[in-house]
Amino acid sequence: DQYLGMKIKKISGSVAAPKGFLAAGVRAGIKKTGKRDLALVVSEKPCGVAAVFTSNRVQAAPVLFDLRQILRPPIHGVLTNSGNANACTGMKGLQNAGRLAGLISKLFDHAFGTHGSKFLVCSTGRIGVQLPMSKIVVAVPEAVRSLSASGGGRAALAMMTSDTFPKKAAVEFRIGGRRIRIGGIAKGAGMIHPRMNPRGMPLPAWPRPTAGGRRGGHATMLCTITTDALIGRGLLRKCLVAAVEQSFNSISVDGDTSTNDTVILLANGEAGNSPIRPGSAGHRAFQQALNRVALELAQLIVRDGEGMSRFVTVRVRGCRSAVDAEAMGRAVINSMLVKSAWSGGDPNWGRILDAMGYSGAAFREDKVRIWYDGRLLVKKGRQNDREVPAVKKIVKNPSFQVTIDAGSGKHCRTFYTTDLTEKYVSFNKTE
Repeated sequence: DQYLGMKIKKISGSVAAPKGFLAAGVRAGIKKTGKRDLALVVSEKPCGVAAVFTSNRVQAAPVLFDLRQILRPPIHGVLTNSGNANACTGMKGLQNAGRLAGLISKLFDHAFGTHGSKFLVCSTGRIGVQLPMSKIVVAVPEAVRSLSASGGGRAALAMMTSDTFPKKAAVEFRIGGRRIRIGGIAKGAGMIHPRMNPRGMPLPAWPRPTAGGRRGGHATMLCTITTDALIGRGLLRKCLVAAVEQSFNSISVDGDTSTNDTVILLANGEAGNSPIRPGSAGHRAFQQALNRVALELAQLIVRDGEGMSRFVTVRVRGCRSAVDAEAMGRAVINSMLVKSAWSGGDPNWGRILDAMGYSGAAFREDKVRIWYDGRLLVKKGRQNDREVPAVKKIVKNPSFQVTIDAGSGKHCRTFYTTDLTEKYVSFNKTE
């Protein structure tokens, strides 16, 4: 990638790649499997912070805690547990979230010679169950002792629930001659339809967030991103919101918006660059690099979707407004009929057109065009018979792109989703 002559290079190291960041992933015994389930990401120096949270009306204790904690920057890091969502756990759950943040702060201050450090907490796993605090409290000191610049991979492993592989990404670029790095780790495979915003408040009625607040589910999309760039808090937040909108807020596996969805961005300024100014070339380069990291992590989540057999990019264009483009796209990517057809290797454009019709977006049926990987299957709202054989082969591929042109305007939006398989249903039959 290149922006204004600035090369953005993919690098290894993920969340601990930026200067001054360390990470760890240890076993606390939360998971019955005995696998890593406690992840810690810290900066040796205090960080500016930006975050976005689920818009589900049912919000987990760590979300409620972090919404308050980020109002009191700086922040030194994030402690994440998997195997238990600490959601629908009432006041005790909120107290436990605060207790963990206080414990890690105390241990970090002792180990690094700081004073009054502040931490955010995240949780993922089963909903409606209290955290096994006795196990976690014992494991937190080990997490602090295990911190290292090579610990990003272990932290990514410790965040996993129904994930089959860890999600991590990092890039490097330059601003004003200074090397800047951005790295991140994420988790998620089921209960994936994030709709996050900085205040964690419910979004407008359409597209409708589905309630993920059930006991059982493997709640959550979580992501921690770090950077050593020097950037003000207001601009950091603006950049994160923009990056999330084109990545995490544009994916869906099953249409369920979790109680815990969170993306946190920490910036410690250790790169030594001049402060990034709004509207500058440095701002634009930072935004593009952040977009790349966020999008790579988001797409990895979709590719690891529970039971999925196909990765589908849905590009909606030609809409009258951004609202219409979003509504239309979400209707298509969350349609069980559309996703089931993809699972069966059937392009079934009629189901796509049907979803467009009930999306609430304004368009004329006789202007609609639909492509599969560049093959025009639908023209003026009717099937193009000559392309049917080719499209039937395309939809059997493990990944393909569906382009929908509503023929009504200039607004567009891109989404990433999966098919719906018997394996997904079987996996989610019980807790």
